Amino acid sequence: MQVSSTFALWALLPALPLCVYIFWVDMKHKRISNVSVWALFAIFVVVGLATLPIMEFAWRFANYGVVFAVLLLMWMARQVGAGDVKMAAVAALFVDKGDASYMLIITFASIAVAVLATLIVRATPLRKLAPDWAAWKLKASENNINVGKGDQITIPMGTGIGLALCTYLLLGVLHGH
Repeated sequence: MQVSSTFALWALLPALPLCVYIFWVDMKHKRISNVSVWALFAIFVVVGLATLPIMEFAWRFANYGVVFAVLLLMWMARQVGAGDVKMAAVAALFVDKGDASYMLIITFASIAVAVLATLIVRATPLRKLAPDWAAWKLKASENNINVGKGDQITIPMGTGIGLALCTYLLLGVLHGH
């Protein structure tokens, strides 16, 4: 992995509890707050300025732009939520350009695991551990704000995005340069 292990360690320490918090709020309320996204952004800025060369720090914003643009189109097509767009774009700041292909695989796997786990818990007695979570409920699309149309279950993607970010940073701690 190309990410600096020093950057990965110092980013993982505050990002992990924040991602756990985002997971909990996203599952319970199906929301990723702007405050949480700004906190993740602040972690990148502080740790990035302290541990990355300034040009590398600056180029990470290209990651942000690409991810934001692609997911904004997906949001416009009602395929992802706005909070997911913002969180994924900010999470992209943490990724070294040499690790882009690894991060795509990690993200795909993390989202697949999050979706599968959510569907399994929703369909089993495990659901009773958190019966009031919005992640389990079908939602009607009468207000045209929901992703998609009709009665639906939407999967909170903040869980997969947070898992992907923390997995990437942990792998960076273990295998970065």
